[in-house]
Amino acid sequence: MYFRTNYECFCPGFIAKVKWMFPHFMIEKKQNNYGFSCSRITRFNVIRGLRLTMMFMMIYFSAYAEEREEYEMINITAGQVGILDDQDGPQRYGLEYRFTSFSGPWGFRLIPAIGAAAANNGARFIYSDLRHDFYLNDKWILIPSFGAGIFKDSEEIQLGNNLEFRSGLEIAYQFHNKMRAGIAIFHLSNGGISSSNPGTEALVFSICIPVLDN
Repeated sequence: MYFRTNYECFCPGFIAKVKWMFPHFMIEKKQNNYGFSCSRITRFNVIRGLRLTMMFMMIYFSAYAEEREEYEMINITAGQVGILDDQDGPQRYGLEYRFTSFSGPWGFRLIPAIGAAAANNGARFIYSDLRHDFYLNDKWILIPSFGAGIFKDSEEIQLGNNLEFRSGLEIAYQFHNKMRAGIAIFHLSNGGISSSNPGTEALVFSICIPVLDN
């Protein structure tokens, strides 16, 4: 969606929160087709914001890590891809399986996952990644992730290589039955391994269903 105001870019309400957390996101001014001056989130600052947030969470919450009951989870997502590109964002759907965690560097519990995503313009992505659950309290969880996978281009989205890396940040609310609902933003790029590296971003709504033992 490209009708933007000074306070909203692609998702009303959510972007106001992003602007509050990362004011330097809103640095590029642009005239839209209706002649209105508007702010635009740049891809560079999305990447920088994801990295800074991950680093902050690792440092700040490392001292508060505690053992929690774990479950494997099925994750279902729906949203849009290409949200910062000059196109009408294609609808994107995903399915992911999250395993129980293992001990990673500096004592962090890393959660491996495998998944697949497809857009209605023909783009496909099969991937594997690692993530960590930062519990802000008993209900809210911040989940950074990083992984890699095989991407199939579509006519509208061509990322320059079949091998693509994905970094992401999800904020989720956990219910008493261990189900989760949240919002996630992802950045995909080939990391410069090809001469063409346009990258793309996706914004999705996320539902996690725990796989409980009988």
